[in-house]
Amino acid sequence: MAVPGHALHLQERIDRNVLATWVSMTSVVVLLTATAWFLGQIWDFGIPAAMIGFVIAATSSLAAYFSGDGIVLGLLRARPAEPDRHRELMNVTEEMAIASGLPVPRVYVIDSPASNALATGRDPSNAALAVTTGLLERLTRNELQAVVAHEMSHVRHRDTLYAVVVAVLVGTIVTMSDIFWHTARSGEIRTSRDHSDSKGEAVILVIGILLAVLAPLLARIIQMAVSRRREYLADLGGAELTRNPGALADALEKIAGDPDRFDVAYRGVQHLFVLNPVDPPSSGVTTFANLFNTHPPLRERVRILRGLAHQPDGRAGDSALPV
Repeated sequence: MAVPGHALHLQERIDRNVLATWVSMTSVVVLLTATAWFLGQIWDFGIPAAMIGFVIAATSSLAAYFSGDGIVLGLLRARPAEPDRHRELMNVTEEMAIASGLPVPRVYVIDSPASNALATGRDPSNAALAVTTGLLERLTRNELQAVVAHEMSHVRHRDTLYAVVVAVLVGTIVTMSDIFWHTARSGEIRTSRDHSDSKGEAVILVIGILLAVLAPLLARIIQMAVSRRREYLADLGGAELTRNPGALADALEKIAGDPDRFDVAYRGVQHLFVLNPVDPPSSGVTTFANLFNTHPPLRERVRILRGLAHQPDGRAGDSALPV
């Protein structure tokens, strides 16, 4: 039986994620254009540099929106799942697509002994799901189904749209900052030949350097905006689809306890995975470090899921979630 008002609440989440995506894309275009202009002033061609920065930012934003899933899957060297070799994965994906009322996503496999999974794509019709070979080897069918349900919940909420756009744009910001520092180290920075306004040049130089320094930090903050609450909601959504929250809790603990390293993971896409593949899972709930984590504390996620297992219908309202 559907939860009263559930469809409306789901649409509100979708609308928020779509709005957040466009706000992020606009913010990055403004940030990169401003950074390019200031750095262009240092190199004595401010307006052309700003135009170049705008074109790069706008192109990156459009590429992130329309082709971000392909970019991410390419970075991770994901390959299409084979029906004969990965029949169980294909089956549980089809089951969870039916349960969620969504089209069956494209299914990929990442050759890595580490256990992890992610979903990507701008909407359910263009969604893709990828799991590692290590995950397929370590999880039971119920646990695999629970992880797939978690990722399908991300697709249903349009978390994947926001997350993949952020992943591509973060890479663009960091790359632009790296170009500046490479130029600075090679001694190619120069200011205008007209030294009549040395104070103005100094101000521009300082602002340009500050932007180059802060851009990666701002990119990290934008990445953190793919909030931990989305992971909690995807956990609840996955539990709703399977009616087996304990299976997801078991899967998360197995993934977290996997000693194998995810050797094809990048920091720019770490927020896409069911558990962070780069940094170890946080064990606490209130530590300052958690403010900068891409995922909620594992212990808290497992606690909530174990609690759901004792509910008659396996569900909990959003009010039960930490902020």
